[in-house]
Amino acid sequence: MLSSAGSVHVDASPREVLEFVCDLRAYMLLDHKIVNVYECSPPDAAGDGHIVMRGSMRGIRSPKQRMSLRLDRWRSVVFESDGPWLTDRVFWMRGEVDADQYGGGSFVRHSYRFRFKGPSGPLIERYLRAWLQRDLGDELQRIKTHFDRRAAGLPPLEVAPRRPDPSEEQRTRARIGRWKDYRPPTV
Repeated sequence: MLSSAGSVHVDASPREVLEFVCDLRAYMLLDHKIVNVYECSPPDAAGDGHIVMRGSMRGIRSPKQRMSLRLDRWRSVVFESDGPWLTDRVFWMRGEVDADQYGGGSFVRHSYRFRFKGPSGPLIERYLRAWLQRDLGDELQRIKTHFDRRAAGLPPLEVAPRRPDPSEEQRTRARIGRWKDYRPPTV
């Protein structure tokens, strides 16, 4: 099992931190492992929701993955692989963010656990181990900077723009370029 954990003190209440983390479309600017968020249902009254997303680890993109979201108001949020999708046959993931009131802000603990399945699983975990720890440290620093800037009344972080999603025309051109989709022109 591949796991990594870290913590940081931020200048925000636990509720502000967890609301921000639950909004993955906003949070993906701070977590570079999130590539696309296709669905993100807000937690219901019981604190349960679901997400469909695509991630990337060390430049390797995953297929779409369905994840459950469990929010324990306002103490923690857990994202966990949930669904009979192709991705679940390759790996399992659990991410957790805990926030406790501490002084004028919050003490935030963040952890990840991954289990890669199949005979190559241990090799993949070994390949990603040091990278995941560095990436989590960088992510926690971006979280701290985000909330500290907001508390100081400064504008949000300038985040390098991600490569935009291809337009419909670009996707169509890419599909036409594949040999199996070729259809001879009609005269």
